[in-house]
Amino acid sequence: MLSDKDLENMGKAIAEIGTTKTCITEAVIKETKKLLTEKGIDAAEVYAAQLTGSDENTELVRVMAICRKHKLPPEAIAQVLDKLGAIESGKW
Repeated sequence: MLSDKDLENMGKAIAEIGTTKTCITEAVIKETKKLLTEKGIDAAEVYAAQLTGSDENTELVRVMAICRKHKLPPEAIAQVLDKLGAIESGKW
C-alpha cells in the first residue's frame, strides 16, 4: 500500500512525465517491471540503458529518472509504467 506521501510524489512524477508520446512497447514495460520488483530500480534503469539507439531507451530512461527524482518506491513506479498510455493521453 502506498503512503499519502508516495501518492503525492507519484502525482508530481506523472505531471512531469507529461503527455509526450513514450513509444515504449508492452514487452519492454513488462520486463522493466519484472526487474524493478525483483531486483530494484537500479537494475531496471540498467535494463533501460541497454536499449541503446531506440526511442524506448530515451523515454524509459527519462520516466525512470523522473520516478527516482520523486523518490517513488518500486510499487509506485510499477503503477506509473502500467499507466503510461493513460498518462501520455492526458487522461490519468
